[in-house]
Amino acid sequence: MTKEIERDISSIRQELTGSELDLSRHANRSLKYYVRGIYSDLVKWQFKRQYEKEESQSNLEFALCVIGFIGVLLAIIRSAGSDIDWVREHTLSFRLWGVALCSIFVGVSLERSSLVSSLWRFTVTKVLLSIVLSGLVIYARGQAGIYVNAVFHVDASALPITLLFTTGLMVFKLILPFIIVVSAIMFLVNFFFMAAWLKNKFGGGNSEQPLLQPVLCVLVSSVLLYHGWLWPSDQLSDTRVSEKIYLLAHALDFNDSHQCANVPADRPVVFLGNAQDAVLVAPYQLEDFDFATFFEASANVPHQFVRMRCEYKPAQTFPERW
Repeated sequence: MTKEIERDISSIRQELTGSELDLSRHANRSLKYYVRGIYSDLVKWQFKRQYEKEESQSNLEFALCVIGFIGVLLAIIRSAGSDIDWVREHTLSFRLWGVALCSIFVGVSLERSSLVSSLWRFTVTKVLLSIVLSGLVIYARGQAGIYVNAVFHVDASALPITLLFTTGLMVFKLILPFIIVVSAIMFLVNFFFMAAWLKNKFGGGNSEQPLLQPVLCVLVSSVLLYHGWLWPSDQLSDTRVSEKIYLLAHALDFNDSHQCANVPADRPVVFLGNAQDAVLVAPYQLEDFDFATFFEASANVPHQFVRMRCEYKPAQTFPERW
């Protein structure tokens, strides 16, 4: 019995410590050999996963730098003075695309921050944010209806497409202060980081951290601060919003071709009510305009909109043998 126990203990020891038989392909290998193989594969998998994670982070940072650089370049370029006609005609598009790319840069950077990423893991954060955004859209819808009613003095539902675009414009106008605050915080944080880097650089301290990302953050946030501060007092002021609503309605809701016999053919109209028997008549037909005119140019909003009943022209009959 004692010899059997010693033999079992010897077998267990051999399994745990390994032996020369592990070097043979045909012999039964010990437990230690398989554990060592599992450990080696696990270490390789961990290194591979770490490498893929670092590569993904590197690609994301490179993409962000490219987006931020292109956004700043498009936002500050003065293409109006270019000798190329196509570039001059699309100056506003370049500027808006630049602001959009800078906004993407700030949004992704904000989402990657430890504060936002840690809060986003909780369900209560998502629920509260959904409630806030829903309330924001509802409030913007009410404000859009007020603006449309103030311009045309009719129920805003009579101009549904204009009301929809105006709601989007109001949403953007309401979230603009938040964008300005986030951009200001990003500007200050990275500005102080740059100041500390320069102090360490010339003071003999640690300056091994790269400076490209903070410089780009300062430039991107400066672009958003400039346009975010300029637009509320210019393109998004109350007067300009009324002008944009008027232009939107003429382009999207007013009908230049109607069958009202008592309304001049050159007067655009909007049909009112479910019966479509009343119309809102514009004082004159507006000339065609492009996006640059809509965004930057001023327009005279008339106050002579007339509501009248539409007397339809006699219905046409099909000729015989049609």
